[in-house]
Amino acid sequence: MARTGDPRALLVGACALIFLAMVASFAPTPLYPLYQDVWQLSEMQIALAFASYPAGVLAVLLLLGGLSDRIGRRTTLFIGMALLGIAMVALSLAPSFELLLLGRLVHGFGSGLATGAAAALLMEAHPGGLSAGAFLNTVCIASGIAVGPFLSGGLAELTDRPLLFPYLVIGAALVVPLALLLLSPRSSPAIGRVRLIQPIGVPRPLLLPFSVAAAAIATANLGMSLFGSFGAEIIATVGWHSHAATGWFISSVLVLLALAQFIGRRFAHTRTMSVGVVGAALGWTLTAIGSHLEAAPLLVTGSLIVGTASGLCLLGSAGFIAAISPPLRRAEIYSAYLVVAFSMLGLVALGAGPIITEYSIGLVLALGAVLSTVFASWVLLQVARQRRG
Repeated sequence: MARTGDPRALLVGACALIFLAMVASFAPTPLYPLYQDVWQLSEMQIALAFASYPAGVLAVLLLLGGLSDRIGRRTTLFIGMALLGIAMVALSLAPSFELLLLGRLVHGFGSGLATGAAAALLMEAHPGGLSAGAFLNTVCIASGIAVGPFLSGGLAELTDRPLLFPYLVIGAALVVPLALLLLSPRSSPAIGRVRLIQPIGVPRPLLLPFSVAAAAIATANLGMSLFGSFGAEIIATVGWHSHAATGWFISSVLVLLALAQFIGRRFAHTRTMSVGVVGAALGWTLTAIGSHLEAAPLLVTGSLIVGTASGLCLLGSAGFIAAISPPLRRAEIYSAYLVVAFSMLGLVALGAGPIITEYSIGLVLALGAVLSTVFASWVLLQVARQRRG
């Protein structure tokens, strides 16, 4: 299969690409207030800006989610990386809200191709086996998410072009995975005709276990969507309005999401998901109560629990998907899993925007508590059935 090159370069390049794709995904979070000031954007427009990224991911995953199963992981990674580079240039030069949306959409195209192919590569080629590859994948995802807002916010403070400089730095960093992939082995060409556009699907026998992982990743992305798009509004309910306080708050939640990858590593995937969904339901309840009472300690405690629980949900669900996926359809089924993840990411942002405008962020937090409780109930029910069976 492989011809020349260092196979380790392929693994490290895949890790670097996942990390940078996730850094870029949450890089606009601390910049949204600046966009609002410059372009006079509404809360609904900010929700659209956030949601356009997962919309791009979904468009690619639904039609091309199994592409790397057909044309090879390395080739797909190059295509995804090129789209990410184009997106970073477009976002850095965007002169209007409409082109901001376009840049985020192209970013979604690139991330969808890159993360699906890279995850499948790590799971099947990691020398430590499938479980080690799945763990490394979630570490790269969570670390990138945690670093993104912190990095872009810090870079924005260093320049008088805060809406340009962060994207250019992230785009320039793509040279690292590019160099590594160029040093990696080339895949053998596909035999016969390859159908590029092919809708993804989940085999019928896997639908029920897949639904457990889907509920867990939906729980995780409920948190990432609300904190990623409306973190400033959440912390403002307890009287914290400064950019520094907002940055600390969001970064703390996302850092705990990353650290949770190491906390839950030694537990079974089903146990990790179970603890995660229960923790998320508890965390959202405390956050909603803290917001209603304007009690900062309660809101911050609840939010930090949500961050940790979301990380456990991510770790457990991704590992579970890796364990149940047939090798020849691994990228396709992982892409279906990502469809659930990014659908949740976009729909929550789009749904929360009008609710905040018409009512309050407090109502959104209360609904988050209800929804996470529903997901937790489903996961616990199915895990209990699996153990009895």
